Amino acid sequence: MFACIGSMDQGVAVKTADPEFAAMLIENGDAQKAPYFHRSWVLIPWGSDEGFMRDRLFVSYDLIRSKLPKTIRAVLHDRDG
Repeated sequence: MFACIGSMDQGVAVKTADPEFAAMLIENGDAQKAPYFHRSWVLIPWGSDEGFMRDRLFVSYDLIRSKLPKTIRAVLHDRDG
């Protein structure tokens, strides 16, 4: 799972590289703390800049995908191809 939309439909939760980067996004007002998730996850509210939302989704996908075993990564399609 690289993104999650909760039942409250406030936005989309995405993974960041680490808790420090997540805290920076929250402090800058770009994201909110993602309830029930690890500190490295943030909630990007609906209505946020479309480019920012897209970028955070791509980064989250890449982070999660990089942790999968090579055999599973091999069957997934690259988002670039």
